[in-house]
Amino acid sequence: MSPMSTTPHLRRAGADDAAELTRLRLIMLASLGDIPEDGWASECEAAFRERLDTDPCFVAYVVDAGDRLLSSTVGQYMPLLPRPGRTPYVGHIASVATDPAHRRQGHARRTFEAVHDHLVGAGCTRINLTATPEAEALYRSLGYEDPSGPTPLTWNAGRPPGTSGGTAR
Repeated sequence: MSPMSTTPHLRRAGADDAAELTRLRLIMLASLGDIPEDGWASECEAAFRERLDTDPCFVAYVVDAGDRLLSSTVGQYMPLLPRPGRTPYVGHIASVATDPAHRRQGHARRTFEAVHDHLVGAGCTRINLTATPEAEALYRSLGYEDPSGPTPLTWNAGRPPGTSGGTAR
């Protein structure tokens, strides 16, 4: 974080922001009803530190108030196999979080737009995300829409067959 800046400002996050990014991610997860297990915070912080330091396909932007981060958006991209009409990279917005005391001030929009622009600049012409009901209007206002084409499906390990995400084998 920046030393005692009084005006919140947008900037790209670095490895030194790992603890604050973890705090904001926990706020996001809690709003979804996810309560992380013991040890989660240290694992998440270590992952942020490593990825922000070494992975050029991983990016985070934050609104920094000097003594703490007010908002963050985290994104990543990966290369795809060649295919006619397919772009070389697909992006994914992994996390958008704003401290509850600082919501409705445009901070999430600022960090989100910065990560979106970074992913587009890296060659992504498709970016995926999962929207909460509270944030869906923001994403739609920025041009995000329901996917077209084949139906996107997800498999989740640990769910019994016949339930959401399971397979009937």
